[in-house]
Amino acid sequence: MRFLVIHNIIIHMTIKRFRSHIQLFLKEEKYGFYMPKGFSDEEKEIIKNQLIKTATEMFGIYGLQKTNVEEITDAVGIAKGSFYSFYNSKEELFLDVLKQTETVLIKEMGTILKTFKLDPKAKFRELINFHIKMPKEHPIIHQVSDKKTRTLLIRKLQGNDKLNQALDTYDYLPMFIKEWQKKGYIIDEDPEIVAGVLKSIFTIGLDDEIIAYIGKDKFPKIIDTLLKIIVDYFVVEHPHNQVKK
Repeated sequence: MRFLVIHNIIIHMTIKRFRSHIQLFLKEEKYGFYMPKGFSDEEKEIIKNQLIKTATEMFGIYGLQKTNVEEITDAVGIAKGSFYSFYNSKEELFLDVLKQTETVLIKEMGTILKTFKLDPKAKFRELINFHIKMPKEHPIIHQVSDKKTRTLLIRKLQGNDKLNQALDTYDYLPMFIKEWQKKGYIIDEDPEIVAGVLKSIFTIGLDDEIIAYIGKDKFPKIIDTLLKIIVDYFVVEHPHNQVKK
């Protein structure tokens, strides 16, 4: 009788241990590592910054679709499973990469805006040039305008509060335009229309097919001509003589 009891206990423990191994295996299959290492707050901050820095480079070179989580974690030096202590998906990481990039760009743009009143025409032109060069110098911005990337983000991040803001890269433009209009720098035109014109010139150089259609050799001169037309049309010639609204 005692033998049967011991026998049943051993079988029960074996089954329980087997189930435990199965559960760990399934977690390892899903996350790459069944139990992410515990990190201190300082380590978490360092690792998160490294994830963003590494992802910025990889997303910029390979794009969101062709970059996978394991490539990012290998470069950072953490287990794949540890990634999910920070983000639920690479798409969530993409939003943080984009946010940090935009923070840097807004800071750079601030130096132009601070001196805008000194020469509105020259500064308006400089601001447009800044935005035209931006996707080339920061490829992550180019990624946001890519149709496949936008579709993937919408599909993967439904319900994410940060998504709409991330997809509207130039949502700050109408606010600046209204302020310039109050100071008499810009003509009294619907700010959304002015912003739309600016977005058009910002993004025209992102499509190689459009550049080829327009004429690759003459494209820089064409952009320069468009800039002059836009600046001359929207910027008031002598803003200090205008009545402020």
